[in-house]
Amino acid sequence: MNTTILNRIGVVVYDLDAAVRSYEKIYGITSWERGTHAPEDGISYGRHNTETPGRWASAVGSNENLTFELIQPLSGESPFNEHLRTKREGICFIQVAVPELANDAAITHHFAELGIRQAYAATVDGTQRRFYDTRTELGGFMVEMVSEQRPMGGAASTDALLPTEGIYHFGVLVHDVMATLEHYRAIFGIQRYEMKTWETGAGRLDRSQYRGELVDHGYFTAQGACSNFAFEIIECNHGPSHYNREFFDIRGPGIHHVFTTMTTDSAEWDRIIHTAATVGYELCMGSPLRGNAAEFGYLDTFDDLGGYLVEIVVRRRTPDPAYASPDWVIDYSTQLDKEC
Repeated sequence: MNTTILNRIGVVVYDLDAAVRSYEKIYGITSWERGTHAPEDGISYGRHNTETPGRWASAVGSNENLTFELIQPLSGESPFNEHLRTKREGICFIQVAVPELANDAAITHHFAELGIRQAYAATVDGTQRRFYDTRTELGGFMVEMVSEQRPMGGAASTDALLPTEGIYHFGVLVHDVMATLEHYRAIFGIQRYEMKTWETGAGRLDRSQYRGELVDHGYFTAQGACSNFAFEIIECNHGPSHYNREFFDIRGPGIHHVFTTMTTDSAEWDRIIHTAATVGYELCMGSPLRGNAAEFGYLDTFDDLGGYLVEIVVRRRTPDPAYASPDWVIDYSTQLDKEC
């Protein structure tokens, strides 16, 4: 089993106060640790950040199973301001811990061995933070790897619009799924991926819709799991979708959605959809799946949560085995020596 643990999700926003209100409404996060940061020892891509040091405001909050760090860049050079000015709002980084990499030296060596440079390092609230530039390798987001395991969640929440169980997966849009897998294996230690093409047609996307219109589209995916989260890595094939029209064509690769909510109760699915729609978060894309055995949908939380959607799924019954199986499996534990 993969041991990589997700500690928190870093989201860059334009307006921190507005974002906090939205996260309180949607996720029920009511307690936030807030601060303004202007580290004097910042290093960006190997350069001392002296003339225009980064400055930002942040809020860290949790519900029972999710932890977010919301960041509003204020001035200067930081990975957060770079993300905001080049890609707009969005999930800029994820903070993870790998038990096998138990100290800063081991983490530094891990990324150096992979040829991945440090994008930014600074002392923030007495702690040295390091962000690695994995955007090219993984698809538009950075990784902060730390030695301390602080799994997400653990805080009480009230009156959440959406019930959440954790991060079933991050949906990451990339240019080339196959080209990214080795990087996910090398950085996170993910050995096994289930490969599947989802396209309009019986048994796959049984009735696909985008913005309320039936569409013919398709995309190629790989799913790989870590300890308390997973990735769905997505490459658009054809047809209009939120993936290409409203994300990739504008921002390029990046984390498009988080899958947080799953139910087996159709009435619960209907309730969530209806409740979300009444406050402006309508389904912007979705489809029944696997011969109508399940259904997924993306709630249009893009503006309020800061550049990503929330995925919900209902599993109504066990699908036919032919529909449930991946197209193929990639298992790096069977990798031959390069000489072979």
